[in-house]
Amino acid sequence: MSEEQRSEVLSRDKILSYTAKKRAAVSVVAVVLSIVALCFVNINGAIPLISVPIIIAAAFVIDKVFIFIRPDVYGKDMIKRGRTPIIATTTVVAAFTAICLVSGIAGYQLAMYTAANANVVETFDDIDGAIEFLQKTDLDDDYTITVHMNNNGKDEFRITADFVPKSGKYDEDDFKKYKDYEINGNVVTVTLRAYNLEYNGEKIAYYALNEKHPKAKIEIKDGVVNVVDYGQTFGIVLGAAFGAVAQVAILIVVYIVGIIAAIVPSEIYFEKLIRNEAKKAEAAKEE
Repeated sequence: MSEEQRSEVLSRDKILSYTAKKRAAVSVVAVVLSIVALCFVNINGAIPLISVPIIIAAAFVIDKVFIFIRPDVYGKDMIKRGRTPIIATTTVVAAFTAICLVSGIAGYQLAMYTAANANVVETFDDIDGAIEFLQKTDLDDDYTITVHMNNNGKDEFRITADFVPKSGKYDEDDFKKYKDYEINGNVVTVTLRAYNLEYNGEKIAYYALNEKHPKAKIEIKDGVVNVVDYGQTFGIVLGAAFGAVAQVAILIVVYIVGIIAAIVPSEIYFEKLIRNEAKKAEAAKEE
């Protein structure tokens, strides 16, 4: 065998040694980076959820790139046969990772936005619209309403309102949402929440007569006038949070299953390819 032929003969030990070192180096770096990402979970839970899938995908792609750049180890023939499967698998892994990340981030942000704004009932351009909304009730069609506005100057206080049925007969179910009410003869006296606030340098007093939102009040933030009802927040926030957690959990399961389905057959194929090249190299060396 000529010197040139000897230089073209692959080394079994070199193939197996380089493959083991390559995998070990990529795996160690990926594990270390994943652990570092997990350390940020208390700062921002989204960091590991975004970082770990990217690290896994990047580790797989880099592992295959290390095959491409070493034709002197694996031989041009093996790299040529493995080129199409490598490109196909890495493309699938990268695309699947991107799709899962985009879906997870979008769904999580939407759920968190819903939770953050769960207490907002209505948004108004000015405070007059908000007050009108809170002091309007559908019960004024059936009752004559007299509000006793006893303003004590506090930010929040209680007042009463008398409801006299126009038909001469009241329906107690009309007042169930107010919860705090008394019936005296044919008059229903309801306790309402009332508030004082300052708007554009003016002190304004208002009350919540709206039977659908008897616990609502006005909040002004960054010039935006919102009617908020914290009484309805807990269930919505809990539902949104549960939805976000469930969605993330499902995506994690889908991602793990999908990555396994993409990577395992690829790894088996390349392991077989590398082992065959190692055997061929050993056989060529013995000739």
